[in-house]
Amino acid sequence: MHWGDEAKMSPDQLKAKLLFYYHKIEKGLCMPGERRLFGVDVVPHVTGLLEAWESQGQSLGDPVYRGALDSLRAYRERIVNGGLDPDGKVAPCVDSFLESRVVDSQEEISTPLRLNKQAIESVPMYGSFRALCEIRRSYRVFCDSPVENDELIRAVEVAQLSPSACNRQPCSVRVIRDSLLKRDLLSLQNGNAGFGHLAAAVLVVTADARSFFGAIERNQPYVDGGLFSMSLLYGLQVQGLVSCCLNWCVTPDTDRKAHDLLEMSSAERIIMLIAVGRPVSDAIVPRSHRKALDSIVTFR
Repeated sequence: MHWGDEAKMSPDQLKAKLLFYYHKIEKGLCMPGERRLFGVDVVPHVTGLLEAWESQGQSLGDPVYRGALDSLRAYRERIVNGGLDPDGKVAPCVDSFLESRVVDSQEEISTPLRLNKQAIESVPMYGSFRALCEIRRSYRVFCDSPVENDELIRAVEVAQLSPSACNRQPCSVRVIRDSLLKRDLLSLQNGNAGFGHLAAAVLVVTADARSFFGAIERNQPYVDGGLFSMSLLYGLQVQGLVSCCLNWCVTPDTDRKAHDLLEMSSAERIIMLIAVGRPVSDAIVPRSHRKALDSIVTFR
Protein backbone atom coordinates (compact mmCIF):
# COMPACT_ATOMS: atom_id res chain seq x y z
CA MET A 1 0.00 0.00 0.00
CA HIS A 2 1.32 3.42 -0.90
CA TRP A 3 0.89 6.11 1.70
CA GLY A 4 -0.90 8.52 -0.66
CA ASP A 5 -3.48 10.55 1.25
CA GLU A 6 -2.02 9.58 4.63
CA ALA A 7 0.99 11.76 3.86
CA LYS A 8 -1.32 14.79 3.84
CA MET A 9 -2.54 14.14 7.39
CA SER A 10 -1.33 16.24 10.29
CA PRO A 11 1.09 14.42 12.60
CA ASP A 12 -1.61 14.06 15.26
CA GLN A 13 -4.14 12.66 12.79
CA LEU A 14 -1.58 10.21 11.44
CA LYS A 15 -0.67 9.13 14.96
CA ALA A 16 -4.32 8.52 15.87
CA LYS A 17 -4.96 6.47 12.73
CA LEU A 18 -1.80 4.42 13.22
CA LEU A 19 -2.78 3.69 16.83
CA PHE A 20 -6.25 2.69 15.65
CA TYR A 21 -4.97 0.17 13.11
CA TYR A 22 -2.04 -1.39 14.88
CA HIS A 23 -4.13 -1.83 18.01
CA LYS A 24 -6.27 -4.17 15.91
CA ILE A 25 -3.18 -6.35 15.52
CA GLU A 26 -2.48 -6.21 19.25
CA LYS A 27 -6.05 -7.24 20.05
CA GLY A 28 -5.91 -10.08 17.53
CA LEU A 29 -2.77 -11.43 19.18
CA CYS A 30 -4.61 -11.56 22.52
CA MET A 31 -7.78 -13.34 21.40
CA PRO A 32 -8.60 -16.72 22.94
CA GLY A 33 -9.23 -19.89 21.00
CA GLU A 34 -7.40 -21.67 18.22
CA ARG A 35 -4.71 -19.64 16.50
CA ARG A 36 -5.67 -18.60 13.00
CA LEU A 37 -4.87 -16.11 10.29
CA PHE A 38 -6.21 -12.59 10.98
CA GLY A 39 -5.40 -9.02 10.04
CA VAL A 40 -5.18 -9.53 6.28
CA ASP A 41 -6.92 -6.20 5.65
CA VAL A 42 -5.28 -4.43 8.59
CA VAL A 43 -1.58 -5.00 7.89
CA PRO A 44 -1.53 -2.92 4.66
CA HIS A 45 -3.03 -0.01 6.59
CA VAL A 46 -0.32 -0.26 9.26
CA THR A 47 2.56 -0.48 6.80
CA GLY A 48 1.14 2.34 4.68
CA LEU A 49 0.73 4.59 7.70
CA LEU A 50 4.27 3.79 8.83
CA GLU A 51 5.54 4.77 5.39
CA ALA A 52 3.61 8.04 5.66
CA TRP A 53 5.12 8.60 9.11
CA GLU A 54 8.60 8.18 7.67
CA SER A 55 7.85 10.40 4.68
CA GLN A 56 6.84 13.21 7.03
CA GLY A 57 10.17 12.93 8.83
CA GLN A 58 8.60 12.12 12.18
CA SER A 59 10.74 10.59 14.90
CA LEU A 60 11.50 6.89 14.48
CA GLY A 61 12.03 6.71 18.24
CA ASP A 62 8.46 7.80 19.03
CA PRO A 63 6.62 5.21 21.18
CA VAL A 64 3.75 5.03 18.69
CA TYR A 65 6.06 4.28 15.76
CA ARG A 66 8.02 1.74 17.77
CA GLY A 67 4.80 0.19 19.06
CA ALA A 68 3.54 -0.30 15.52
CA LEU A 69 6.80 -1.98 14.51
CA ASP A 70 6.68 -4.16 17.62
CA SER A 71 3.15 -5.23 16.70
CA LEU A 72 4.22 -6.17 13.18
CA ARG A 73 7.16 -8.14 14.55
CA ALA A 74 4.89 -9.99 16.97
CA TYR A 75 2.43 -10.57 14.13
CA ARG A 76 5.17 -12.05 11.95
CA GLU A 77 6.24 -14.32 14.82
CA ARG A 78 2.67 -15.57 15.23
CA ILE A 79 1.35 -15.66 11.67
CA VAL A 80 4.30 -15.95 9.33
CA ASN A 81 6.74 -17.97 11.39
CA GLY A 82 3.85 -19.96 12.87
CA GLY A 83 2.79 -21.22 9.46
CA LEU A 84 -0.70 -19.68 9.63
CA ASP A 85 -0.42 -18.03 6.22
CA PRO A 86 0.29 -20.89 3.79
CA ASP A 87 -1.21 -18.98 0.84
CA GLY A 88 1.00 -15.94 1.43
CA LYS A 89 -1.83 -13.44 1.90
CA VAL A 90 0.20 -11.16 4.19
CA ALA A 91 3.58 -12.82 4.70
CA PRO A 92 5.35 -11.11 1.75
CA CYS A 93 4.04 -7.70 2.80
CA VAL A 94 5.15 -8.08 6.43
CA ASP A 95 8.51 -9.62 5.59
CA SER A 96 9.47 -7.06 2.96
CA PHE A 97 8.41 -4.17 5.17
CA LEU A 98 10.32 -5.30 8.27
CA GLU A 99 13.40 -6.44 6.36
CA SER A 100 13.81 -2.97 4.84
CA ARG A 101 14.01 -1.40 8.29
CA VAL A 102 16.77 -1.72 10.84
CA VAL A 103 15.45 -3.74 13.75
CA ASP A 104 17.50 -5.05 16.63
CA SER A 105 16.85 -8.76 16.38
CA GLN A 106 17.99 -9.22 19.98
CA GLU A 107 15.38 -6.80 21.30
CA GLU A 108 12.53 -8.62 23.01
CA ILE A 109 9.16 -8.27 21.32
CA SER A 110 7.23 -6.13 23.79
CA THR A 111 3.69 -6.75 22.60
CA PRO A 112 1.39 -8.30 23.57
CA LEU A 113 2.03 -7.94 27.29
CA ARG A 114 1.82 -11.10 29.36
CA LEU A 115 0.12 -10.73 32.76
CA ASN A 116 -0.15 -13.92 34.78
CA LYS A 117 -2.98 -14.53 37.20
CA GLN A 118 -0.69 -14.65 40.23
CA ALA A 119 0.71 -11.20 39.48
CA ILE A 120 -2.79 -9.74 39.17
CA GLU A 121 -4.11 -11.35 42.34
CA SER A 122 -1.03 -10.48 44.41
CA VAL A 123 -1.57 -6.71 44.13
CA PRO A 124 -3.44 -5.40 47.21
CA MET A 125 -5.89 -3.56 45.00
CA TYR A 126 -9.24 -3.03 46.65
CA GLY A 127 -8.27 -1.76 50.10
CA SER A 128 -5.66 0.71 48.89
CA PHE A 129 -7.77 1.95 46.02
CA ARG A 130 -10.86 2.31 48.20
CA ALA A 131 -8.83 4.42 50.64
CA LEU A 132 -7.59 6.64 47.79
CA CYS A 133 -11.15 7.10 46.50
CA GLU A 134 -12.43 8.00 49.96
CA ILE A 135 -9.73 10.62 50.61
CA ARG A 136 -10.16 12.26 47.22
CA ARG A 137 -12.59 15.14 47.54
CA SER A 138 -13.11 18.47 45.82
CA TYR A 139 -10.95 20.96 47.74
CA ARG A 140 -11.62 24.66 47.58
CA VAL A 141 -8.92 25.85 49.95
CA PHE A 142 -5.26 25.65 48.92
CA CYS A 143 -2.11 26.70 50.75
CA ASP A 144 0.59 28.91 49.22
CA SER A 145 3.08 26.09 48.53
CA PRO A 146 3.85 25.54 44.84
CA VAL A 147 3.14 22.40 42.86
CA GLU A 148 6.17 21.05 41.04
CA ASN A 149 6.18 20.17 37.35
CA ASP A 150 7.49 16.69 38.14
CA GLU A 151 4.44 16.00 40.30
CA LEU A 152 2.09 17.02 37.53
CA ILE A 153 4.00 14.95 34.99
CA ARG A 154 3.73 11.88 37.22
CA ALA A 155 -0.02 12.42 37.48
CA VAL A 156 -0.31 12.71 33.70
CA GLU A 157 1.70 9.49 33.33
CA VAL A 158 -0.96 7.78 35.45
CA ALA A 159 -3.73 9.30 33.34
CA GLN A 160 -2.05 8.02 30.17
CA LEU A 161 -2.75 4.49 31.38
CA SER A 162 -6.49 5.12 31.09
CA PRO A 163 -8.38 3.14 28.44
CA SER A 164 -9.34 4.92 25.23
CA ALA A 165 -11.17 3.83 22.10
CA CYS A 166 -8.77 1.64 20.11
CA ASN A 167 -5.93 3.10 22.23
CA ARG A 168 -6.04 6.37 20.29
CA GLN A 169 -5.16 8.43 23.38
CA PRO A 170 -6.81 11.70 22.28
CA CYS A 171 -6.29 13.61 25.52
CA SER A 172 -3.84 16.38 26.34
CA VAL A 173 -3.22 18.56 29.39
CA ARG A 174 -2.29 22.24 29.49
CA VAL A 175 -0.88 23.51 32.77
CA ILE A 176 -1.83 27.14 33.39
CA ARG A 177 0.34 28.88 36.00
CA ASP A 178 0.61 32.45 34.72
CA SER A 179 -1.58 34.53 37.04
CA LEU A 180 -3.11 36.73 34.33
CA LEU A 181 -3.80 33.85 31.97
CA LYS A 182 -5.24 31.84 34.85
CA ARG A 183 -7.48 34.76 35.84
CA ASP A 184 -8.78 35.23 32.29
CA LEU A 185 -9.43 31.51 31.85
CA LEU A 186 -11.25 31.15 35.17
CA SER A 187 -13.41 34.16 34.30
CA LEU A 188 -14.94 32.01 31.55
CA GLN A 189 -15.88 29.20 33.95
CA ASN A 190 -18.92 29.53 36.18
CA GLY A 191 -18.00 27.46 39.26
CA ASN A 192 -14.75 28.75 40.74
CA ALA A 193 -15.81 32.02 42.37
CA GLY A 194 -14.15 32.60 45.73
CA PHE A 195 -11.45 29.96 45.47
CA GLY A 196 -10.18 29.45 41.92
CA HIS A 197 -7.55 32.16 42.29
CA LEU A 198 -5.97 30.20 45.17
CA ALA A 199 -5.02 27.23 42.98
CA ALA A 200 -1.33 26.81 42.26
CA ALA A 201 -2.23 25.74 38.73
CA VAL A 202 -5.25 25.13 36.56
CA LEU A 203 -5.15 22.08 34.30
CA VAL A 204 -7.06 22.14 31.03
CA VAL A 205 -7.95 18.63 29.89
CA THR A 206 -8.79 18.34 26.20
CA ALA A 207 -9.57 15.58 23.71
CA ASP A 208 -8.77 15.95 20.02
CA ALA A 209 -11.82 15.19 17.88
CA ARG A 210 -9.52 14.53 14.92
CA SER A 211 -8.59 11.25 16.60
CA PHE A 212 -12.06 9.92 15.77
CA PHE A 213 -13.71 8.97 12.51
CA GLY A 214 -17.20 10.13 11.59
CA ALA A 215 -20.39 11.04 13.42
CA ILE A 216 -20.74 7.60 14.96
CA GLU A 217 -17.86 8.50 17.32
CA ARG A 218 -19.08 12.02 18.11
CA ASN A 219 -19.37 11.32 21.85
CA GLN A 220 -16.09 9.44 22.22
CA PRO A 221 -13.90 12.50 22.98
CA TYR A 222 -15.95 13.06 26.12
CA VAL A 223 -15.99 9.40 27.12
CA ASP A 224 -12.22 9.07 26.74
CA GLY A 225 -11.73 12.51 28.27
CA GLY A 226 -13.73 11.56 31.34
CA LEU A 227 -11.74 8.36 31.87
CA PHE A 228 -8.49 10.27 31.48
CA SER A 229 -9.58 13.04 33.85
CA MET A 230 -10.56 10.64 36.63
CA SER A 231 -7.21 8.88 36.47
CA LEU A 232 -5.50 12.27 36.47
CA LEU A 233 -7.33 13.23 39.67
CA TYR A 234 -6.16 10.01 41.35
CA GLY A 235 -2.63 10.62 40.08
CA LEU A 236 -2.67 14.01 41.80
CA GLN A 237 -4.26 12.77 45.02
CA VAL A 238 -1.89 9.86 45.53
CA GLN A 239 0.99 12.37 45.64
CA GLY A 240 -0.66 14.45 48.34
CA LEU A 241 -1.99 17.09 45.95
CA VAL A 242 -5.63 18.16 46.07
CA SER A 243 -7.92 19.33 43.32
CA CYS A 244 -11.34 20.52 42.30
CA CYS A 245 -13.05 19.63 39.04
CA LEU A 246 -14.39 22.70 37.24
CA ASN A 247 -17.09 21.85 34.73
CA TRP A 248 -17.00 23.22 31.21
CA CYS A 249 -20.72 23.87 30.70
CA VAL A 250 -20.45 27.01 28.58
CA THR A 251 -21.97 28.61 25.51
CA PRO A 252 -20.30 28.13 22.13
CA ASP A 253 -19.19 31.77 22.27
CA THR A 254 -17.46 31.26 25.62
CA ASP A 255 -15.88 28.07 24.36
CA ARG A 256 -14.43 29.95 21.37
CA LYS A 257 -13.05 32.61 23.71
CA ALA A 258 -11.22 29.93 25.69
CA HIS A 259 -9.83 28.39 22.53
CA ASP A 260 -8.58 31.78 21.39
CA LEU A 261 -7.14 32.55 24.81
CA LEU A 262 -5.21 29.27 24.91
CA GLU A 263 -4.40 29.32 21.18
CA MET A 264 -6.03 25.94 20.71
CA SER A 265 -7.35 24.28 17.58
CA SER A 266 -11.13 24.20 17.37
CA ALA A 267 -10.82 20.40 17.01
CA GLU A 268 -9.70 20.14 20.63
CA ARG A 269 -12.69 19.63 22.90
CA ILE A 270 -12.32 21.05 26.39
CA ILE A 271 -13.37 18.30 28.78
CA MET A 272 -12.90 20.15 32.06
CA LEU A 273 -10.64 22.42 34.07
CA ILE A 274 -9.00 21.15 37.25
CA ALA A 275 -7.81 23.48 40.02
CA VAL A 276 -4.74 21.97 41.71
CA GLY A 277 -2.81 22.83 44.85
CA ARG A 278 -1.67 21.63 48.23
CA PRO A 279 -4.11 21.23 51.12
CA VAL A 280 -4.21 23.45 54.19
CA SER A 281 -4.24 21.82 57.61
CA ASP A 282 -7.65 20.53 58.68
CA ALA A 283 -9.36 21.46 55.44
CA ILE A 284 -13.14 21.23 55.37
CA VAL A 285 -14.69 19.54 52.35
CA PRO A 286 -18.25 18.45 51.49
CA ARG A 287 -19.13 14.96 52.62
CA SER A 288 -20.98 14.46 49.34
CA HIS A 289 -23.28 11.64 50.38
CA ARG A 290 -23.65 8.90 47.80
CA LYS A 291 -26.89 7.35 46.62
CA ALA A 292 -28.01 4.01 48.03
CA LEU A 293 -26.31 1.19 46.14
CA ASP A 294 -29.55 -0.63 45.45
CA SER A 295 -30.77 2.45 43.57
CA ILE A 296 -27.96 2.35 41.02
CA VAL A 297 -27.06 -1.36 40.65
CA THR A 298 -29.27 -3.81 38.81
CA PHE A 299 -28.57 -7.53 38.39
CA ARG A 300 -30.31 -9.39 35.57
